[in-house]
Amino acid sequence: MPHGRLFHFALAVVVAHLAVVAAAGSATGQSAADYAALEKVQHEHEDLRVAYDRRLQELLADCDREGLADEAAVIRALSNRRDPEKLQVRTLPRHVQEPLSAELAPVRLEALKSLRRIRGDHAAELYLLSRRAVARGFSSYAYGVLQDVVAADPDHAAARRLLGFVRSGDEWVTPFEKQQSLRNVWHDKYGWLPKAHVERYEKGERYLNRRWVSAAQEAEIRRDFRHAWEIRTEHFLVKTNHSLERGVEVARKLEIFHDYFVRTFAGFFNTPQQLRQLFEGGAARSPRVANPKPYVVYYYRTKDEYQQTLIGKIPQIGITNGLYYTTDRISYFFHDEDVEPTLYHEATHQMFYESVAGDRMIAEAGNFWIIEGIACYLESFRVENGSYSVGDPNYVRFLNARFRYLNDGYYVPLARFASHGMRAFQMDTQNIARNYSQASGLAHFFMHHDGGRHRDALVTHLTQLYASRPDRVQSLAELTGVSFAELDKQYGEYMKAMEAKTRGER
Repeated sequence: MPHGRLFHFALAVVVAHLAVVAAAGSATGQSAADYAALEKVQHEHEDLRVAYDRRLQELLADCDREGLADEAAVIRALSNRRDPEKLQVRTLPRHVQEPLSAELAPVRLEALKSLRRIRGDHAAELYLLSRRAVARGFSSYAYGVLQDVVAADPDHAAARRLLGFVRSGDEWVTPFEKQQSLRNVWHDKYGWLPKAHVERYEKGERYLNRRWVSAAQEAEIRRDFRHAWEIRTEHFLVKTNHSLERGVEVARKLEIFHDYFVRTFAGFFNTPQQLRQLFEGGAARSPRVANPKPYVVYYYRTKDEYQQTLIGKIPQIGITNGLYYTTDRISYFFHDEDVEPTLYHEATHQMFYESVAGDRMIAEAGNFWIIEGIACYLESFRVENGSYSVGDPNYVRFLNARFRYLNDGYYVPLARFASHGMRAFQMDTQNIARNYSQASGLAHFFMHHDGGRHRDALVTHLTQLYASRPDRVQSLAELTGVSFAELDKQYGEYMKAMEAKTRGER
């Protein structure tokens, strides 16, 4: 192990990370009263959704009756229910909604006015619910409700602010984008470029060392990683000797993942008090705001270059396909068309670890399973149908978790599983693959069970583990207010229910 410092790497198979890690943090557990309060918020949320859907269905019937096919299609898309076993976040439109044209046919204009009124009223009700949720201490849930606010009303100014956006003309942008756009433009192939360079780049020229050269000349120079391309985005700095285009593609994937990550784990990056302050317009910043120091990513052209770079630090590098190394706070990858799960796995380690400035060990004394479990869970990140999602029950990690529980009968009771630090977890070579499957399944359970009732407790647990006080990590039994034995029982029932549902879908 390199200097006893934390490092992570993902394998192409179900095996996984070798790492040296440890624990930290503080908070209070969930009481029966807390769960009752959360259930009340959840019921209010569901009641609002049902009322909203009813109003949409009434308008849909009117549109169908009047032959307004386009408007009916929009309403049907809005009515689609989310899968409770996936954490879905809608992609946000960049442009502000245009005013409705008075030249539209009266029946169409009235239908669109009604739709905007229904959506606006629903967004306003949801926003008030999010404020009630954060006031009651359910930070992650409250921030999640904001996703529904902007889904109903993309121009809801308060929700946009809380999610880290500002209005610039007719667009919603981040402060970073607004600053960049003063001199540069974003190009989907070449990243941020000075406006005057775009045309020449599209013709095959490149600006290198203050002079223009051909794309082929630049590529030859940048094959040496010391002269690699550097792609700077809002939260990442990607260095690569593969190609500018691939570097931009990787950076974009990571930015999209980051957007989902901080919206889902808002309670990790802000305390309940800070989120409350953020909702009240105080000094707390949105979790989405760019850090002064970007996350650094090295993306090599070949696996051989990747291995040669890291073999001196990690002798086992040959069995890896990606690594986050906390000694230098860099994530390392090599070119692979199927690199996305590894990107998301290692980015999860990187973003959690770098939430605190100091070097420290993570989960060394216990609870190591969730460090890997949450990263395996987030490998399932996908962008589809205008939304981001995580947790597809048919993702390989969760399929394996169910198979090993239901078919192999393999399950380590959570109290014992949580007692394992990194070494006990990783050095159990006979069961390492099964332990990673169980960790993945448990992460899914704590994120989704019963409408996400354990989710805030899990986020608090992660916050404590990644902080700098190993003596203040509470168990998930303490944080949820549910005994380990009962959590084991709930997990078993959850595995059976998820398997039954997925079998029905196949």
